[in-house]
Amino acid sequence: MYTYAGVGHSVLADSWQAGRASLEAALIPLHGRPPSLIITYFTNNHDPAQLLDGVRSLAQGATTVGACSSTVFAPSAILQQGVVTLALASNQIQATAGAITQFTQDPMGAGRDLMRQLWRPINPDTAPPNGLALMLESTHDSEAMVDVVEAVGNEIGPLLPVAGGRAIDETHRLENSIFLDDCVYGDAVASVLFRTPGAVGVGVHHGYQPLGRPLVVTRVEGNVLYELDGKSAFAAYREQLPAHLNLTPENYVRHAVNHPIGLPQMGREYIIRDPFASAPDGALLCAGALPKHSVVRIMRGDRVSLLEAARLAAADALAALGGKPPLAAFIFSCVTRVAYLGDAISEELALIRSVIGQETPLIGIASYGEIAAQPFSPPAFHNKAIVVGLLGAP
Repeated sequence: MYTYAGVGHSVLADSWQAGRASLEAALIPLHGRPPSLIITYFTNNHDPAQLLDGVRSLAQGATTVGACSSTVFAPSAILQQGVVTLALASNQIQATAGAITQFTQDPMGAGRDLMRQLWRPINPDTAPPNGLALMLESTHDSEAMVDVVEAVGNEIGPLLPVAGGRAIDETHRLENSIFLDDCVYGDAVASVLFRTPGAVGVGVHHGYQPLGRPLVVTRVEGNVLYELDGKSAFAAYREQLPAHLNLTPENYVRHAVNHPIGLPQMGREYIIRDPFASAPDGALLCAGALPKHSVVRIMRGDRVSLLEAARLAAADALAALGGKPPLAAFIFSCVTRVAYLGDAISEELALIRSVIGQETPLIGIASYGEIAAQPFSPPAFHNKAIVVGLLGAP
């Protein structure tokens, strides 16, 4: 019985060469075993099709999944231009992968069909007992992303941990930013389902705490928040912030970075909605839907609390392994955290490393919305969060 995982990265400018070089480095820890699964993340300066060809030139027929973002995380580096690849070789861990395209046309159906596609090849009588699902989505439609996450939860129930995020090219240079095996997709949701004899863990935190009093969502359409407590959303939001901030529509975005909107959860910390823009009529545009009549809070956070959230997410994921060492780590850190922390984003990676170990193979992506489901909780769509998923050693 064997299980090996390795990670490699490349900063070569040529997409084909960078893809091949990152996998070549990832294969070294596999001790000559052929990979069964390859996961590649790449930044938006690369051509996805050429990069995929470079990866597949060494893949030996392994299932290959990839996604694009502005920033990717390697074990010891955070890259604004580069490629990072994880290779897994195991006869103990089963990994199935699938993708649904044009999922925004029917996100609920896409989530259901994707999970059924992943489960179909698995024999429940012989499959290892534990599971972890990784999800990657490519869409600018936040409502569709929320819906597909809800559909996944309806299909799998509360027992399967999930970690994932939205992977898109914000430069709009690339039409397609997700690949599976030989195909490159846009408007797609892809997933990898691990079945493993080892323990699995997922941790999610954001580092924001409530500020001011509760507010009721009195008018909302999808991700456009029109009213709080019967007032324009902007006016009600401004009343919750200290007067010295002098909040105006012109400086709103600068203050909203530190003061997102929080949805309280039963027995868990708030789910964040990022209000990324204000409209002339006082509406706030959020990166994700808010339920009508829900109670929300304005939140606050800073560099210290955001970094502590990374440590807590890693600690929660590691605690779920029950003392077993992690085999591989999967990181999804909101792109707004990367922008806010700046150079301190390297401290986020260092804190995660301090918890999970310096040698654990790690791969991550800056995501535009995060997906997480810890054991006994349904998957949820988060903003401004850090998600750490761990596969424990078998």
